[in-house]
Amino acid sequence: MELPVEDLELVHALQIAPRATWTQLGATLGRHPTTLAARWERLRTEGRTWVTGHLGTSGTRGCATFIGLECRPGHREEVLRRLCASPEISTVEESARAWDVRLTVLTRDWQQMTRDVLPLVRADPAILRSRVTVATRLYAIGSNWRLDVLTPEQQRRVAQLRGGPERPHGAVPPHLEELTAVLQRDGRATAAQVAAATGTHPTTAARHLRQAVGTGLVAVRCELAQEHSGHPVPCQWYVRVPPAQLEAAVRYLRSYRTLRLCASTTGDTNLTFLLWLRTPGEILEVEAGLQAAAPGVQVVESDVGVRTHKRMGWMLRDDSTATGEVVVRGGEPAPPRGR
Repeated sequence: MELPVEDLELVHALQIAPRATWTQLGATLGRHPTTLAARWERLRTEGRTWVTGHLGTSGTRGCATFIGLECRPGHREEVLRRLCASPEISTVEESARAWDVRLTVLTRDWQQMTRDVLPLVRADPAILRSRVTVATRLYAIGSNWRLDVLTPEQQRRVAQLRGGPERPHGAVPPHLEELTAVLQRDGRATAAQVAAATGTHPTTAARHLRQAVGTGLVAVRCELAQEHSGHPVPCQWYVRVPPAQLEAAVRYLRSYRTLRLCASTTGDTNLTFLLWLRTPGEILEVEAGLQAAAPGVQVVESDVGVRTHKRMGWMLRDDSTATGEVVVRGGEPAPPRGR
């Protein structure tokens, strides 16, 4: 069930500029800032939408890895519980086809992946086998997807609130892990909240916050419960694309507003992408369009998701709403809020 248009307008605006103030957004949306703040608090408390931060993967920093798991018969639920409790694993999805469980892992580098994450998977006696795929280049991530609610002029005005393009990385700000944990729980956290968590002065915290977000060391996104997005069917593909046609394939996939992931990969295939769709019938349309854009493409695997249990550290209910519990690095999970 989709949200009312006023709620979707607010979510669309926060997808574009997740840390814009209510006063800034009010001027663009034609709503009083207090009204927007109250609407957001209701949506957030209900778990329908939330803003979160995570380790950035811009430039040469960060490593994104996708892992497919086959569980021993009758052990899927216990595997899901253990993986969801691990702060090293960002996203845990139950799959319908080739693999029982799909994982998305974001780490500082490949060495951290091999040291902190792979042993968790390989040492689990309830996991029969795994497939590890590493992203060599990210073309789109979850923060890129958009609703289609605001007018082009409204989108342009909201985009101006986000600031300019990411600047080159300078020195990594102190307390980056603690700062990231604060933003993972609340991507709209203030400098005062960051200061309290990192033991720094608010002015210093504000500077570190601007540096981390502005350079892409920390990515901030507005999430929406999938069942309220109007696109309740997730599907991830693994395909082979001739190198000369890769640009055309990516350009076609970027035409979808609900593109949640698109990445060049290692392994038997060289491109993976994930879309939120209205119905399973759209899967054939996507594949036909992709083959028209890149005639040499070969679809190796397409996998419809059953349920997302954890998304970027946030625990989700059966209906895709957030419980309020956030599994973060460097600290205990945040306690759940009320629905």
